[in-house]
Amino acid sequence: MWDLDTKQCIRTFEGHVGQVQQVLLMPNEFNFEESDDRDGASSTASGQSHVVPNQDTVDPPREECFGPDFLSNKRQLPPRYMLTSALDSTIRLWDTASGRCLHTYFGHLEGVWALAADTLRIVSGAEDRMVKVWDPKKGYERTFTGHAGPVTCIGLSDSKLCTGSEDCEVRMYSF
Repeated sequence: MWDLDTKQCIRTFEGHVGQVQQVLLMPNEFNFEESDDRDGASSTASGQSHVVPNQDTVDPPREECFGPDFLSNKRQLPPRYMLTSALDSTIRLWDTASGRCLHTYFGHLEGVWALAADTLRIVSGAEDRMVKVWDPKKGYERTFTGHAGPVTCIGLSDSKLCTGSEDCEVRMYSF
């Protein structure tokens, strides 16, 4: 994560084992609460999700994590959460202040090229020609198929999603 004013890197996020294709800052209204009853991993039908176990360390206040300009309230804090997708076929949800991966979403068979999200859902498209809709807290929800090539872009609204693919088609789906 870069501070555009100082041109300094203020945080590095490590965990993917394949080239990162997408980075998406989540809306400020998005909230992800780690449950204390999770044992570190959970799976769902046709897709899996992995939750990092709660650590005994206490993260400092967000204001302290990004540098003195943020601490003195001179500047707006970055969004609390960020999503990334990669050619390792995973999507990761990050806490931007601590740099911790909070959740890893598994389910695509090949690299994830496209990513969109709002406060209710995450939508991903991949080289496997599938589009997956995820509940951020529960994991996999639904798969849309039909593209003959890798899904390269996604548009998301309240009730619809559009996907573009290397098959030269744009598809529109309703939730």
